[in-house]
Amino acid sequence: MNGRTRIAVAAATATVLTALCLWPLVEPSSWIVEAAFLLALIVAAGVGARRLALPRPVVVLLQLLVGVLLVTFAFASGEAVGRFLPGPEAVRQLGDDLASGVDDMSHFATPAPATVGLRLLLTLALLGVGLIVDAVAVTYQRVALAGLPLLALYAVGTGIHPAGAVWFYFLVATMGYLTLLMTEGRDRVARWGRIFYGSSGADDGTSPLTSSGLRIASVAVAGGLLLPLVLPGVGAGIITGLGHGGGSGDGGGVITAVNPLASLAQSLQQTTPVDILDYTTSATDPSDQYLRIVDLDQFNGVSWTTTTHRAVGLPSSLGAPPELKPDVPSTAVITHIVTQNSYVQQWLPMPYPATDVAVSGDWRWEPEGRTVIGANEQTAHGLDYQVRSLSLRPTPDQLRGAPPAPKDIQTTYTYLPKDLPALVATDARKVTAGATDAFDKAVLLQNWFSQSGGFTYNTNVPVDSSQDALAKFLTRKSGFCVHYASAMAAMARSLGIPARVVVGFTPGQQNPDGSWTVTTHDAHAWPELYFSGVGWLRFEPTPRSGTVTPTYITADTAPGSSAAPSDGATAGAQPTGGARSHATCPPQFQRIGDCGQQADVGGAPAQSVLSPTAPLLLAVWSLAGLLLALLVTPMLWRRRTRRSRLRRGPSGLTDQQVLAAWRELIDTAWDHGIPPDDAETPRRTAARISELGELGPGPSAAAGRLALATEQVLYAPAVSTPLSLRQDVREVRVGLAASADRGTRIRAVLLPPSAARRFRTLPRRIRATVAARARAGAAALRRGLRPRS
Repeated sequence: MNGRTRIAVAAATATVLTALCLWPLVEPSSWIVEAAFLLALIVAAGVGARRLALPRPVVVLLQLLVGVLLVTFAFASGEAVGRFLPGPEAVRQLGDDLASGVDDMSHFATPAPATVGLRLLLTLALLGVGLIVDAVAVTYQRVALAGLPLLALYAVGTGIHPAGAVWFYFLVATMGYLTLLMTEGRDRVARWGRIFYGSSGADDGTSPLTSSGLRIASVAVAGGLLLPLVLPGVGAGIITGLGHGGGSGDGGGVITAVNPLASLAQSLQQTTPVDILDYTTSATDPSDQYLRIVDLDQFNGVSWTTTTHRAVGLPSSLGAPPELKPDVPSTAVITHIVTQNSYVQQWLPMPYPATDVAVSGDWRWEPEGRTVIGANEQTAHGLDYQVRSLSLRPTPDQLRGAPPAPKDIQTTYTYLPKDLPALVATDARKVTAGATDAFDKAVLLQNWFSQSGGFTYNTNVPVDSSQDALAKFLTRKSGFCVHYASAMAAMARSLGIPARVVVGFTPGQQNPDGSWTVTTHDAHAWPELYFSGVGWLRFEPTPRSGTVTPTYITADTAPGSSAAPSDGATAGAQPTGGARSHATCPPQFQRIGDCGQQADVGGAPAQSVLSPTAPLLLAVWSLAGLLLALLVTPMLWRRRTRRSRLRRGPSGLTDQQVLAAWRELIDTAWDHGIPPDDAETPRRTAARISELGELGPGPSAAAGRLALATEQVLYAPAVSTPLSLRQDVREVRVGLAASADRGTRIRAVLLPPSAARRFRTLPRRIRATVAARARAGAAALRRGLRPRS
């Protein structure tokens, strides 16, 4: 292994070690092994290209092309041409995956599920940084500058996930970079000859300089880790990961703001329930006693998440929902709630729809979701507050006759990702066959999950974040409220019914004194569906004791029983990941608009985030065309140069023709693996070419004649040796090709190493041309300014 290959291996190793800081961003983390393997192949392509003595820009472009082919094979092989070439379908698939990944970044907190989009983004990040590091450190031999992209990768990884063993990621990244520097240093010293370490040690590779360098590096790394701890006012620096995360309170194992669905699952799976709150209410129907926390209105195929809506100051009166018509029967309800000190989350539990709330603290009102959220670290622990709400009693006829939802609600709350399997909609249509309006379809969906579909309630089923989570649930027909709410909301959307998932609490248990107690076991999720003239209404698909069917859905409202879909009609989407916050802003600040300038995502469909198919396709094919042109350029330039050098002159043999033929001989030998040596005499060069090229008597004599003619041109008054330049050069070329292997002959034609001479002298020739033009311009200017006689 030569020196540059060792540097390439060290550069790839440093990149992978630095990329370990991305390890905790998604689960599972097997993507980093696959990405490291792809990076190894790209580095190997660079090693091979540099051995062929290709121009440095061509080496980088070749590696980039190899990277494109490998990414296409890894993520879109089914749509690619020959599984590698990125055709239109493959580019479209990659574009959709990128759009999905960008969308997932804004919806998941770490560790996020390893969706295809996130794996593609992380893989591109690692390969991109690895390619830059390889180009800077190996191709252009600027090893020290390779630390900049490594630093950028480390900063991004630890910035997104600043918890955990950050000190460990810093340590391995630093050691990787130092190893790269030491590898390059040893190679630079070794170019002077065999390294001798002195009498103190044998030639076992243990250099005193290496030992000193390791000691200095160790002290520097230790200082970088520990010095921030003793400096006043600096903080814990990069080793904050040694401690635990901030925040007060134990949380009681209840729902938190970061991940309502996943935390809800933890609450339900606790062996011993923990009290959350107590309340008294004027409601006589338990269906009016559901306490709502937060709505999750975006579904990306893996998880339901909450959109960023701007919150305002808590008004003195919340008022009734603006879409509620006066003819809808309703009753006022007053609920008095007292929360436990362990209940530390930022949303205020309230009945829906709340019309007024009296609570102390710093709270904000989010009108679209009709939720109250804490600001400036305000939480709901230890509160005593009162809520006025409405108990809605719309009639089945009002709901069946509801007009279509407004366009903005219809667009936002019926969006489904493009990669959601068509079987979801197929099953929804089968379950609701015969229903003619949205209300009857919603009732049929609810009854299929809770009664006729053969589903069972089981809290031991995990909240699955995989791509086929919904398919697994609809196949095994077992799960808890998270699964049921997610599945019904997704199927309702497929039918064109606006739907969202809500997290909160069921009524709980009534005490002898008439009050109610809510525990962690009462944590619940349910779907809400929108009906114009009424607003958002709760449905209850979960077959669980303790849940209450709304009064507007009674036995006589169902349009008929529904049979389960046929065996082959199980869906295959991906629900129930967990609501995740923005990567760089806590959810409570997103909801009150305290994250600085942000794009107004509103309720826009996720497909509007990124649609790069056409530009990406154009970029890929443009890159391929540019690379092809660069690969063909050396061959064409070499053929043109050979014809120019061996062109017959109008009269006799000139010195320029002899020297041109000699240069052609040297480049021909170079193309066949014999590099030039400017320190040798022409005669010595001819002898070396004959020896290394294993030339026969005829080609050796031709090379000797060319060398003798060249020496006469350089040192004698005239060329006295008669020769045919074209014939001698051709004879030497044929002799070199005859003794070379097939690979060398192909390289001599397609990728001649001597073409690098042209590229290496290009900057000097450009500078010379610019200087010449500048001198010509200055001379013309002086002539113009010269006084005329």
